[in-house]
Amino acid sequence: MKRYSITCKMFFFILLVTIQQAISYSRNLSPSEQNDTVTFLKLAGEVINAKNKQPIIFASVFIEGTHIGTVTNTEGRFLLKVPTAYADHKIGFSCMGYKQKFMSVSSLKDNYNTIPLVPDIIPIPAVIVHNLDPVMLLKQAMKNISANYSNHPAMMTAFYRETVKKGSFKYLSVGEAVLDIYKASYTNNLGLDRVSVYKGRKAIYVKREDTLMVKLQGGPVTAFYLDLAKTPGDILSAYVFDYYDYSIGGQVKIDGRTTYAIHFDQKDTVTIPLYRGTIYLDTSSLAIVQVEYEISPKQIDQAAKYLILKKPARLHVDVLSAAYLVKYRFLDGKWVLNYMRLENRFRTKWTKKLFRSHYTILSEAVVTDIDYNNVKKPKYRESFKWHDIFTEEVSTFEDPDFWGPNNVIQPEESIQTAIQKISRKLKRHEE
Repeated sequence: MKRYSITCKMFFFILLVTIQQAISYSRNLSPSEQNDTVTFLKLAGEVINAKNKQPIIFASVFIEGTHIGTVTNTEGRFLLKVPTAYADHKIGFSCMGYKQKFMSVSSLKDNYNTIPLVPDIIPIPAVIVHNLDPVMLLKQAMKNISANYSNHPAMMTAFYRETVKKGSFKYLSVGEAVLDIYKASYTNNLGLDRVSVYKGRKAIYVKREDTLMVKLQGGPVTAFYLDLAKTPGDILSAYVFDYYDYSIGGQVKIDGRTTYAIHFDQKDTVTIPLYRGTIYLDTSSLAIVQVEYEISPKQIDQAAKYLILKKPARLHVDVLSAAYLVKYRFLDGKWVLNYMRLENRFRTKWTKKLFRSHYTILSEAVVTDIDYNNVKKPKYRESFKWHDIFTEEVSTFEDPDFWGPNNVIQPEESIQTAIQKISRKLKRHEE
């Protein structure tokens, strides 16, 4: 068997989950216990590919004409609360590479809905497909980093959210924060980004009967490490190309720009857990526009040893899925980081106990502002560290006056809706 020099660095830095017995009890009201001032209709279901019936992850599900929405999880499933005031509206379903679909609320079932989306892919002429080498395209994309991304450091403002959920509906913890990010130049290989929390808040819903407290180490730092144009890791580093199989999947429109869709999956001969997914390159500049990927099912049984940092000895953990998404947008002639998302699902079982429990860790960040003029690198001691746990540190940055009337966390609303609620505060902070 071939020996591998690859080190799974992307695993180690992206996600470290600390699982330990819960020793504290917080009586924050759970989402189900909070008194709703509005009556809701709950719509649940899954979004699938109409052609191959496979689930579509990170598809948007929203109420037309509003900021209310959510996204599908790594199984393509969704749960959307629709205020009765919007009962006459339509529900939209969309995902990059698929035709958008709208359905009236009344046409959807109360229990479960299966929503098929039709692929919307622009095929490349056969003569061009045969001349395109996906590996050469990716290597050239990495050479073009200095031309496509900023050669100067910048300050970013971002909104971050982190949730831990048990089963399908029970939240254990929810944390949100406004972040200040020092973004080093893309041409400075030694320049590390720094993340600091400006304002934050959390809600803990652990009860006495809960046996586990699930924590994500690194928090917002792990989200910004998904910037593959800057930290290519085990996805786009030169040393990993021999470990993957690649194919051209056609051309896809993203925000009006045409991209090459390059599919990849780890080779069958690789015996460590790597990834499968799709990299989207701008056809004109070969800039990295979007990357969506997950731990490949081929070796996902081995993933727990890389993702789980600490756990009780009598607890067995299986990683069910670990999916990641990073998006860039074109701004003033350069591509800039825009959105990052991590969703990890795993199953636990105590020794000599019959039942299993399922947990989901979700973290996402949206960049809301970027400034190249007023750049001030935060001091190291003021920056969030890899070993920090967000839900333990965020209390230091709590400020109820900052959130104002939106001081109650709504874990089921989309991150875009949360940003909309505090948009004025974000603008004021930027000023």
